[in-house]
Amino acid sequence: MNRDANTPGFIQVGHVLRSHGLEGELKVFFDVSDPQEIEDLKLVYLRNDRGDFYPARIMDMRVEGKRNNISFFVQFDHIADRTGAEALRNRGIFLEVENADAFLDAKAETENSLIDHEVYDDNEAIGLVIEVMNNPAHPILVVATTSGSRLIPYIDHFVKETRDGNIYCQNLDELEGI
Repeated sequence: MNRDANTPGFIQVGHVLRSHGLEGELKVFFDVSDPQEIEDLKLVYLRNDRGDFYPARIMDMRVEGKRNNISFFVQFDHIADRTGAEALRNRGIFLEVENADAFLDAKAETENSLIDHEVYDDNEAIGLVIEVMNNPAHPILVVATTSGSRLIPYIDHFVKETRDGNIYCQNLDELEGI
């Protein structure tokens, strides 16, 4: 999410990647880790060439998961064909700040709730989460260990489960030497 000084009252929550198909559908990126955070999103704002914001109503949105990536496909009410969709390529997607509070709070709560969790590898305590780094692909846990800090990508391949204030990891030997 991007709070830009040139966008008072709006906050960027994603951007258009490319057109998809002939009917004006767009593949978009939303800065969320859980698709449920935006499932009720019906109105966003786009910027025209002059920099003015205009509303864009979401008529249909579908989510596809493929190889640990989440893709969002959106159909806006004012885009009916591929030409119109191509014109929006690389444009930012914005929400009004007052309507984005729940969106922002949910993201902050998720990231901050991992701090101070004990991290285990094969039921052996290895350290404590001291920071969660924002990474476009996925969050990265910064774990304080007895031998320094260790970075662990917060993905299913390395994080088995999170429960009772603990994070249980697996396959951490693959991260050695990186």
